Amino acid sequence: RYRPRLPGGELAPMPWPVSLYRVLNHVAWPLEAQSGRWTVFLDKLMIFLGFLVFCEHNEVDFHYLIANRQDMDNLLTGMPTYLILVEMQIRCFQLAWHKDRFRALLQRFYAEIYVSEEMEPHLFASIQRQMLATRVNSTVYLLALFNFFLVPVTNVIYHRREMLYKQVYPFDNTQLHFFIPLLVLNFWVGFIITSMLFGELNVMGELMMHLNARYVQLGQDLRRSAHMLLKKRSSLNVAIAYRLVLTHILRRNAALRDFVWFLAKFMELLALGMLGSILLKTTDELGMMYYTADWEQVIHQSDNVGENVKLMKLVTLAIQLNSRPFFITGLNYFRVSLTAVLKIIQG
Repeated sequence: RYRPRLPGGELAPMPWPVSLYRVLNHVAWPLEAQSGRWTVFLDKLMIFLGFLVFCEHNEVDFHYLIANRQDMDNLLTGMPTYLILVEMQIRCFQLAWHKDRFRALLQRFYAEIYVSEEMEPHLFASIQRQMLATRVNSTVYLLALFNFFLVPVTNVIYHRREMLYKQVYPFDNTQLHFFIPLLVLNFWVGFIITSMLFGELNVMGELMMHLNARYVQLGQDLRRSAHMLLKKRSSLNVAIAYRLVLTHILRRNAALRDFVWFLAKFMELLALGMLGSILLKTTDELGMMYYTADWEQVIHQSDNVGENVKLMKLVTLAIQLNSRPFFITGLNYFRVSLTAVLKIIQG
């Protein structure tokens, strides 16, 4: 399975939820680009068999709902797990269909966006603090995964043969030669769904928070360059030098805006809403960042009228380009932010 690498070729550090996602979820996680034909064939075969297993679970879960359609308590007990099963099957195998694009996204992320601890320790520490709620969320999902193992224990203690989920089979699934393999498939589906829930959440969170850190870094570099130019007290080429710096910053800004991956999120809206709000706030301040980057001091110090005019036009362009903030959308219907999520919950 694919393991991300940094631009220097060394293995990229991954947070523990993403590492678990890579280990547990062979359906969604991509292969290495250099994988052989037999490896690719085996991977596709396992995905196909996994799809059949999900279809089998869909059938017996839905059969439970039909069998209990007159019993509202049992119907409402089985409905949430069935809906989660259907949603996860759609999302997981849709991602399996686009594995190569997912790998390309990760490659570009670690090559262009990822903020390493060695280069920017303060920004890296800030990212870890912002991702703390997401890590706690992942821990809760992991505890739910461990809770599955209580079912076989209680089966042995109370001499029962119950499945992990509310299911009705068209045959006697309590016979041992049926029960054991079906219980194993229950566990496999549980691992895939749970790893999908916290894995997707953490991958998206990493993308958004490192992208946010790059925007923060952009503003810091612009202000630092402006202060260094003003300290030189040169009035001849200061406007030219500042315009070159600003042009370089704008190119970096354009590259960051080009790094966009929209993904509809439903299950993890609240956690991503908090992260989305952080990114929205940072990019919303970019126009102000250019406006307050000491360009007026540079013009005041410069004696080159022609370069001053060019610089003012470039600053105006930079402000206009960043007048609309970057944001993640949910099916192009709403912006993924904490405010939007609270409105949805209130509704």
